[in-house]
Amino acid sequence: MSIFGLGRVGLPLAIVIARSGLRVIGVDVDESKIAKINKGEMPFYYPAMQEWLGEVVASRKLVASTHSKESIEQSDVIIVTVGTPTGSRCELDYSQIHSVLNEVGKANLKNKAVIIRSTSVPGTLANIVMPLLFKATGLRPGVDFGLAVCPERIVEGQAHRELYEVPEIVGGTGDLSNVIALQLFKRINPQKKILILAPTGAELAKLFTNIYRYVQFALANEFAIWAERYGEDAHQIIQAANESYPRSSIPRPGFAGGPCLAKDGLLLDNNTTYSSIVSVAWKLNEAVPQHVVTQLMKEMGSLYGMKIAVLGLAFKANSDDVRSSPSVKLIETLKGYGAEVLVHDPYVKDTMSLSDALKNPEVVVIANNHSAFKNLAGKIDSSGCQIVYDVWGIFEASDFTRARYKRFGSAK
Repeated sequence: MSIFGLGRVGLPLAIVIARSGLRVIGVDVDESKIAKINKGEMPFYYPAMQEWLGEVVASRKLVASTHSKESIEQSDVIIVTVGTPTGSRCELDYSQIHSVLNEVGKANLKNKAVIIRSTSVPGTLANIVMPLLFKATGLRPGVDFGLAVCPERIVEGQAHRELYEVPEIVGGTGDLSNVIALQLFKRINPQKKILILAPTGAELAKLFTNIYRYVQFALANEFAIWAERYGEDAHQIIQAANESYPRSSIPRPGFAGGPCLAKDGLLLDNNTTYSSIVSVAWKLNEAVPQHVVTQLMKEMGSLYGMKIAVLGLAFKANSDDVRSSPSVKLIETLKGYGAEVLVHDPYVKDTMSLSDALKNPEVVVIANNHSAFKNLAGKIDSSGCQIVYDVWGIFEASDFTRARYKRFGSAK
């Protein structure tokens, strides 16, 4: 089988399927990434997958290639995991999917199967994939070859566990397509649950999953702003509201971003002509970096020429992924106000060292909840900074004896 797209979705899937005993050809246009994978090296930070990658590469169960034609010809199943980013106006960019499908359409798909795992708007399989492949091949999807939507729903950095445990949603074009997808994912784990929906239903299920989480984060962030206005601490209030209460699981406030959560809501919202909860949630979450800057200006006055250390560039904890990271927006906003910004992230290359970032800053912003940051209170306190602003609330005021401590969601 072949998997198109060896990013943070496709490569972990390729590794896990190869570990099940199937031979996998991973296809990507990035030659440097292909070279690393074929040497058994993860091209991005994912220590839990490193040993597994070495094993499947050494056994030749996984081979990475830039040659799509040969990969398709040698495969019974083709899985598409390429990116579906949004453009400057939040429109979906289908170019990567079109590029792969145009290659797939050149092959003889008789008795093969194509599985779309990339995130897409509802109706993508019915309105784009099916007519494209039918026109290119003359073969009937669901009859002459299998075709299904099987959306990826794995939390980044947890594929080594969730690919075995999380139920798969399958939206096939007929029973044959569903059976092929079921057998493939049962190969990973015979006990894995398979949930069958119509193709558009499967596409919607992926979007609903991420939108639900994103709206929850937006609500927590709105709670944080309300708590500030009432002179209270949202972290303490949310903890109390959740404590042993079966109907409350409010997440803690903080930056909400990344390449999926915000984008997936916009994919659905852009298909309507009216405002929705999704668009309001997006506006609220996207405004948090500016809110942080505004709060700093209330404390410090003008930020022009001020040295501000930002700890954390990735969009989530213990990751090197900076795509659509609110920290990036925070940094650009601070620079726009004339601040000198010093950036450190232990997982992101080309950021400065912690010691350099903490050389006499006037402000330190904790912009990510990396586990590596949780023991840094002493170093931050001794850096000479006047204010520590904690976006995630991973510290307490009592952790600092010299610097003033402020956190998002607290007026104290």
